[in-house]
Amino acid sequence: MIVLVLLVCLSPNSVQATNNSAIAPGELVLKLQPEIQISASAHVTGPHAERIDALLAQGGATAAHALATNIYRIRLREQVDPVALAKALHEVPGVIFAEPNALRTISRTPDDPVVGQQWALRNIQAFAAWDITTGGTITIAILDTGVSASHPDLKDRVLPGYDFYNNRADASDDEGHGTYSAGVAAAKGDNGIGIAGVCWSCQILPVKVLGSRGQGDDATIAEGIRWAADQGARIISMSLAGTGDTQVLRDAVAYAHSRGAVMIAASGNGQARGNRPSYPAAYPQVLAVSATDGADAVTGFSTTGDFVDLSAPGVGVWSTVWSTQGDSYGASNGTSAACPYVAGAAALVLSIRPDLSADQVMSVLTRSADDRGSPGKDPQNGYGRLNLLRAVQLASDPNLSFDAPASPPAPAPPPSQSAFTPVGPETATAGVRFFAETGHTMRGEFRIFWERHGGLAIFGFPISETFTERGEDGRDYSVQYFQRHRFELHPENKPPYNVLLSRLGTTTLAETGRDWQSFAKTGQRSGCRFFPETGQSICGAFLRYWQANGLEFDGKRGKSASESLALFGLPISPPQSETLSDGRTYVVQWFERARFEDHGSDGILLGLLSSDLAKRRGYIP
Repeated sequence: MIVLVLLVCLSPNSVQATNNSAIAPGELVLKLQPEIQISASAHVTGPHAERIDALLAQGGATAAHALATNIYRIRLREQVDPVALAKALHEVPGVIFAEPNALRTISRTPDDPVVGQQWALRNIQAFAAWDITTGGTITIAILDTGVSASHPDLKDRVLPGYDFYNNRADASDDEGHGTYSAGVAAAKGDNGIGIAGVCWSCQILPVKVLGSRGQGDDATIAEGIRWAADQGARIISMSLAGTGDTQVLRDAVAYAHSRGAVMIAASGNGQARGNRPSYPAAYPQVLAVSATDGADAVTGFSTTGDFVDLSAPGVGVWSTVWSTQGDSYGASNGTSAACPYVAGAAALVLSIRPDLSADQVMSVLTRSADDRGSPGKDPQNGYGRLNLLRAVQLASDPNLSFDAPASPPAPAPPPSQSAFTPVGPETATAGVRFFAETGHTMRGEFRIFWERHGGLAIFGFPISETFTERGEDGRDYSVQYFQRHRFELHPENKPPYNVLLSRLGTTTLAETGRDWQSFAKTGQRSGCRFFPETGQSICGAFLRYWQANGLEFDGKRGKSASESLALFGLPISPPQSETLSDGRTYVVQWFERARFEDHGSDGILLGLLSSDLAKRRGYIP
């Protein structure tokens, strides 16, 4: 299955470990529909409980631990094959996903002797940046092996954390890697001892998800990500990576992103082992960081690819160190060393502009990077090597508008070949569908997605051809606009996630000067479905429409809550009266990706948010 690895060594004599794929024996991760619950003794209640219970009993399930709402870690007999059991459970209605619990272990790169100098701080122009700010009390969550709270360069700023690996409150380091990561990001500067981290006064939240041998598992790491986000950590630094993804990790990353956390992860040290995309770095909500040497060249060990967003120093990097001999200092190599540099930079940006969203912070960092390697974004450096001075200068610029996500403005189609100019019916060749109503075509993965997941009623007619546009994460994608949605192609993902829907509800509100978080909260209401993530409920006709529609995941009749969420997202407003562009007043409810409109006898219709977006951007009159 999937192996995630720590990517930096902490002692000069360490030896590189092997990257053996493995799964936790006797463990399974299971996500169920909300109506189905599992007790601590692994007893299932609710719809389809008998079939799920029987399969778990065959696996000798002895205990269940809730990782998040409807997500459970299941303990089985160790001789049971979790792969086969997961496959059987996946066929049962009510099971959203079932998967073995993937292990993650340390994989180190060899250290070279280094001189006692922090060369990296000069390369990223840290000294000039500190003339502007040395940081505020921003909380950086270090998801790692724990942090030594006694280290003289970290003490008094290490918050009470949690050890999810051993399920206890003491998140002390027992391996050393986490203390190293914390020091790169936030060791105290100008205190006459040791080294200087990037953010001198940041709070450090230790979230121990890996054990004394640097090994952990997906369920533990996912639980740590969710907990860090719930504690209000503005930044989550993850110096771990692996060649593959799991649903439990993907869901946790999406949850933390929805809570506003800036997530940064090492790209991996897998250049010599196939150079496959690494996770969690390759998730679109995460800033992926490769490692550079003193000459600003990406190292030969760094995993590279289109998912890489930034590079940062990762050779001979000095930091705080913990070992069984106590607290000290040392230098190491790896993308794990590069990752916390970017985490510290994000903290400096937030110290200047605490109002920024996670996507805006990520955009500031990619916009301000020094272009290295091939011109523009490339698979080695992403958008460039981290430049701390330019990042804080950009964040300090009073002329930089953040009303909308702070990614670079989406480029308009070339006037002579505008993707929004209607084409003729002769373009409708084999596999291409032409719509005379708008004069546009639909093909390939976008056509498959459109036809499979709702067609005209959900997405509307196409109003553009396919073209390249910059997304909210600052990356360029193939996109196509429809009346009600904007499709974004992500070929790195498996269907149906290879086509993603833009968050047009939140984007529209932000671009029109409205803050959805200021809306009144409906709270829980009888006969309604309540969403604690946003404090809103869906009721009545809106609820019936929400339950009847959604992306098609499981091939079964009806729509699960997961399928509805995937299409519309969470509700972000109560039902409220609004006058729309046609001059009429309707009762509407906003969702992350849509706007429901009550048209009386005509039923519930979806707002033409994508058409409105295209007009605001000047693509169509």
